[in-house]
Amino acid sequence: MRRYDPTVRTVTGSSHHPLSRLTVLALFLMAVAASSVQANVSSPRSFSGDRLSRIVLPVEPRTGNINLNAMRANAWTVDDTKRLLLQGDVLIQIAGFSFEGETPMVWLNRIPSADGLINQIAVWIPDAWSPTSEAGRGPKGRNLLVVGSARGQANLNVALMIEKPAPNTSLVRRAEERLADYLGSLQTGTAALAQYPKVLGPAEVPEFVPTPGGSLPGEHLATGPTPRASRPWLRRPGGVVSFSARKVKLETGDDENLLITDGDVVLDYRPGSGQSNIRLSAERAVVFMDPGSVRDLASRQLGMDEIRGVYLEGAVKAESDKDDYVVRSPRMYYDFQTDQAIMLDAVLRTYDRKRALPVFARAAEMRQIAENQWSAQQVKVSSSSFATPTLAIGASSVVVDKVPGGLTDNGDLEAGELTIDSRNNTLEAGGLPIVWWPRYRGSITSIPLSGVRGGYGEYEGAIVETSWDVFSLAGVDRPDGWDLELNLDGYSERGFGAGIDWEVNTADNQMALDLYGIKDSGTQRTDTGITMEVPEEYRYAALWEQTLQLSDAWLLQSQLSYMSDATYISAWRNEWYEDRREFETSLYIKRESGNSAFTALAKYALNDFISNSWLMASPGYQVNKFPELTYRRFGDSLFGDTLTWSSQYNASRMQIVVPDGTPASNGLRTSTFQNPAGGPFLANQPLSEAARYQGLRQSWVNRVATRQNISMPMQWGAFNITPFAMGQIVAYFEDDTADGAEDSKHQYYGSGGVKVNTVLQRVFNDVSSDLFDLHRLRHLIEPYFVAWYSGSNYDDLEIPIYDPLFDNLSTGGLVRFGLRNTLQTQRGGPGRWYDVDWLTVDASLVLSTDSEESRFPTPQYFDWEPGYSQLGNFVEGSYTWQFSDSLAFIGEGIWDLDADQFMRASTGLELNHSPQFNTFLEYRYVNDTETKLLAFGGTYEISDKYRISAVPQWDFERDDFRSVSGSVTRSFPDFDLIFYAGYNQITEETQVGAQLGQINY
Repeated sequence: MRRYDPTVRTVTGSSHHPLSRLTVLALFLMAVAASSVQANVSSPRSFSGDRLSRIVLPVEPRTGNINLNAMRANAWTVDDTKRLLLQGDVLIQIAGFSFEGETPMVWLNRIPSADGLINQIAVWIPDAWSPTSEAGRGPKGRNLLVVGSARGQANLNVALMIEKPAPNTSLVRRAEERLADYLGSLQTGTAALAQYPKVLGPAEVPEFVPTPGGSLPGEHLATGPTPRASRPWLRRPGGVVSFSARKVKLETGDDENLLITDGDVVLDYRPGSGQSNIRLSAERAVVFMDPGSVRDLASRQLGMDEIRGVYLEGAVKAESDKDDYVVRSPRMYYDFQTDQAIMLDAVLRTYDRKRALPVFARAAEMRQIAENQWSAQQVKVSSSSFATPTLAIGASSVVVDKVPGGLTDNGDLEAGELTIDSRNNTLEAGGLPIVWWPRYRGSITSIPLSGVRGGYGEYEGAIVETSWDVFSLAGVDRPDGWDLELNLDGYSERGFGAGIDWEVNTADNQMALDLYGIKDSGTQRTDTGITMEVPEEYRYAALWEQTLQLSDAWLLQSQLSYMSDATYISAWRNEWYEDRREFETSLYIKRESGNSAFTALAKYALNDFISNSWLMASPGYQVNKFPELTYRRFGDSLFGDTLTWSSQYNASRMQIVVPDGTPASNGLRTSTFQNPAGGPFLANQPLSEAARYQGLRQSWVNRVATRQNISMPMQWGAFNITPFAMGQIVAYFEDDTADGAEDSKHQYYGSGGVKVNTVLQRVFNDVSSDLFDLHRLRHLIEPYFVAWYSGSNYDDLEIPIYDPLFDNLSTGGLVRFGLRNTLQTQRGGPGRWYDVDWLTVDASLVLSTDSEESRFPTPQYFDWEPGYSQLGNFVEGSYTWQFSDSLAFIGEGIWDLDADQFMRASTGLELNHSPQFNTFLEYRYVNDTETKLLAFGGTYEISDKYRISAVPQWDFERDDFRSVSGSVTRSFPDFDLIFYAGYNQITEETQVGAQLGQINY
């Protein structure tokens, strides 16, 4: 076995730094006696932690050297153990394993073995880290103890060697206590032999329980002066400042020493304890130090206990290696006694990781008062590096905080964010103040002004609409999951409006409150194209909805809707009038367990008019329900999964609410209604006289209902066959629900049928086409068939629709024959193939027994419940064609065989010419409304700053444009400015304006 040289070598530094010769280590190694290291384990020992004498560490010695690197070291000997306290740029390597940290304590001794001497080492690191620890590799943590052993040389490389014991500070005492605890634990049992250097985390500290008359243990006693409420960030124990410059001059004095540097000055501050390192650079600097010995200056390194302050001037820059900030200033002063840094005419650049945005703060005077906290006077904050930002927040005083990230409730790692607390704020555009508010407190990217829009409307005049964050305006913390906005709007031809939008979104509570009012006057244009005088001076809407998850089984939902007049929504909220669900006031509770659910609903219309276009079109009235109780079960298995049974039971008290007023007062066209006596319906004729409302009972009715669905899925060879049936009973407790007939009081409905389908496929491996982007081809053929019939004891066209799920059923029979063809291919290339439905064509023929009368003009089929289908003889089809990754076609249509024409059809395409340019084309036809529209348009990103889009719509019936809209977006570093213009022929209204898009402050 090869024996390694046991000599401990001292590696000298460059001639620029005078180094001590480590003769102490060599003398120590020559004095080691083999007999002194035989451990006496016959009886328990107590350990002081100041040596490794008579101890064999339970670590297998590895082949390799022990290398100790640092800027400064204290060295002394205790018995046969060499003690070292290392400082500055510490790197410890034990046979190839590396450890880094601030001010580690080292114990080193040698023991003999049959194969030669073994170096034993113990290292206590108060705060360990490494460049790879942030990626989850390498040791990281506080109060770590590393033990190991190696066969080879022990090398020490330092710039300044102090051959005397380190001061008996709390750091030394903690290190010795840590080692003593570990050595003592080796006596309590048999330690497993480690194969590598062993990293031991902090030992669990037993809970201290005070006893009357007792005394506090040492670790609970305060040492030194009373600590500050917040720990210092500059004057950290063990912190080190390294410096370099072209010229260095030392002026000593009885009260203070001055280190004067000039030319390319660089000071590196390493505070330790896992804190960010700071690099200061300037043209000139002065370091103010305590009086006394200047011996340590030879290493160009100073300890925190020696420095009072540092003054820098001339192109000063301070930057952090971990916290992503840079400060530039002509003059800075770091006061290590008051724990502050003062910067004049400073520019702070930092980064909000949570929102991935840079943040710049410019101030006449800036102070860094903590590691991640700054205060400033006369400051501007923006996300732009320009001296005069396009958009900025100005303030008389600001405190900027960097809130650390952490783990969320879901266990995800959340990045830290920047917050500010500012007073006397102004929103500045190009350096010009435009808005003032007293205080802002919150995220750097969530200032009070959350949206602004300006423009001109034909019936509104000049438009200014703004949205403000209430929490930011009030300067209070935002509760988690809360958003509260104040809307302030002005219209030169109409008046002034204000409102609030309040949203709560938490795990068990989703709530939204929308209150808005306007002092209105003049002329308005409704969504239906009717021009009329404003009906009310003070107009408003109050909307509220909330969903509470009371438990895993219970859910509570509530809504409230109230509007001032019948045309408010159609005039001021067109998109709600066209697309929103029914405006209602209701309370709904559900208990769900397994495959069953119980629900209770109370629903009442506070307004006597309708504010939804689709609800006015059909059925044309609202239904109050007070209450409605329902019990449902889904997918119960019968006879060993032979049958699947679903059931529903319902009891309700209901009332039909016919809208009040006339077509004129509701902003509706007279063509919407029919006169039962013949002739046109008049604009000032009451809506209750329309034909659709004749014969409807408008008082409360009570009824119970039940529905039973059963199916029997089976397989016969390659065919899937599913017979199914449905039965329904509805019973009223009033005699005059409709026409007083018995069949309207007790309604029976039943249906049944069968569904059959199968799948055939074939693969063509030799298909390949660059033109159609094809690589192999799979053809799926799916034929399907449905036969269904239903009957009832009532006329389904004569009964009122209280609930579409029970009342909107068709009677008669139908058969459906269909074929779905799917062509699939592969795209992507070798190693990254993926499947694509290249072409899908689905076509079916529906033949019905009764196609003369129907509730709605367009026949259609619903596969999930054929009873909801609109019967007729028709063909329906659809297709999608993914021609390439950039070009796609889609379309669908219904052809009525009785009318011999299309009832509804649409087709279109989308083409992505490039990542910056895309276009689309769509044609839509609706027979009932004589609609033939062609819409086309696109978006083109001209550059990083400009993007344009346009969407014209051509009406073939009018031989003119139905509407034209377009926008130009100009992207600035701080926000997007969108210019828009549009014309709508239905409402005969033109609008132009501008609004802010995404805002980044």
